[in-house]
Amino acid sequence: MHRPGRIAATPSARKAVASAFTNADVARCYAARPPYAPELYDFLLRQVPGRNRALDLGCGPGKIATVLAEHFAEVVALDPSAAMTEAGRAADARRRRAVTWVQETAEAYRSAAGFDLVTAGTSIHWLDHAVVFPKLAAWTETIAVITGDEPTPAPCGEEAWTAFLTRWISRVGGRYDPRGAAAEASRHEAWMKIAGRKVFPFTFRQSVVDFITAQHSRATWSRAAMGEALAAEFDRELDALLRPFATGGQLHLRMESTLTWGRPLPAPAAR
Repeated sequence: MHRPGRIAATPSARKAVASAFTNADVARCYAARPPYAPELYDFLLRQVPGRNRALDLGCGPGKIATVLAEHFAEVVALDPSAAMTEAGRAADARRRRAVTWVQETAEAYRSAAGFDLVTAGTSIHWLDHAVVFPKLAAWTETIAVITGDEPTPAPCGEEAWTAFLTRWISRVGGRYDPRGAAAEASRHEAWMKIAGRKVFPFTFRQSVVDFITAQHSRATWSRAAMGEALAAEFDRELDALLRPFATGGQLHLRMESTLTWGRPLPAPAAR
């Protein structure tokens, strides 16, 4: 299942699109995104001998950071969005985990100490890699990129889902280009000496209502960008598309979380 989104070809364009994540409603909707596979973390931790410090780039409300905090003495959860870090801090206060929440861009962040592990979710493709990766190369031996928080295949079938995305991305002023989106999402790999890649399939039950809410955590479908009327129409159409595939309002989602890990490079490798 391809993640919808506009293709932003320059750092300034990516920054403009990523500004959607500063919106409080986007941060609230983020909690409805499915988790990553639990087995992924077990595997990842076996690749990292140190347990002192970890850094999570573009942490959002802490989807990855709060899991890592169970295993590291300190986790720095870094995100430029106040709405995201506030949501994460509020949820983490109840757990009392060792997370240091930092509202800052990865490009501007500085650290005098290194990290046993650096992680990033889909936030990795919003970064200016030419600025961020030289710093990461000095800080850590291991970066792990974790992706895949949408079902594969879509619960309504790929043909129907592709038709829905094509129509709706056009309505918000974009163009559905899965091949271009995939290339954009893998740009960071030129800045890594990849040690391995592993896919972790699992199943997840989610209500139709939460599935729709999760879509509004994505830049393409943020309610602030769409406007109230268009967002409401989007919700009605998506509900009508998914409801026949739900049992008691619940979707049975087949998920695939992908872990790509390796060493960050100070300059992109020749391809």
